[in-house]
Amino acid sequence: MAFARCIAKFTKNYFLPDSSRSISITATRNIKEIREVKENNTTIIEGIVKPHPKEHLMLKSCDNGACPLCSAGVNVKHTDVLILKQFVRSDGCMLPRRITGLCNIQQKRVGIMVTMAHRAGLMGTLKPKNCRMDPKKRRDWRKYNTYYDETTIKQSYY
Repeated sequence: MAFARCIAKFTKNYFLPDSSRSISITATRNIKEIREVKENNTTIIEGIVKPHPKEHLMLKSCDNGACPLCSAGVNVKHTDVLILKQFVRSDGCMLPRRITGLCNIQQKRVGIMVTMAHRAGLMGTLKPKNCRMDPKKRRDWRKYNTYYDETTIKQSYY
C-alpha cells in the first residue's frame, strides 16, 4: 500500500509539475479578434487577443517572488467574499499553502478572514459538512450571525 502511494505521488509530481495558481482580484477578459487573410490559394485564420479597454484600471501583478496578496498590496477584509472564495474549496475548507501560493502570514490571515466571513453569514453556500458555523446547528447566542467592526480586526495580520 505504501509503495502504491509512493508511486502515485511520484507520477503526480513528475507529470504535473508545480503549477503556480494565480489569484484574480480583477476580472480577466481575453477576447480574441478573428482575422481571415487570403493569400493566393491559402486562407490564414488567426485569433489576435484584443487589449482590454480598461487595462489601466486593472491591478498589475509584480513578479518579484512574493505571494500574490503581498505583491499586490491589497488589504483583504472578511467582507471581500469574491476574493476569499478563491482560497476555499467547494466544500468550504481552506486550500493548502502549496496550492494558494501565499506566504505563511497571508495564509493565516486569509484563513481567519474566511472564518470571520463564515461566522458573519457572508459565505453561506461554502460550508463543510457537519459544520458548527451553520446557524441551525449552533446553540444559544451562537445561532445568530456575528457582525465584526473593521476597527476591531487584529492588526497583527496586516
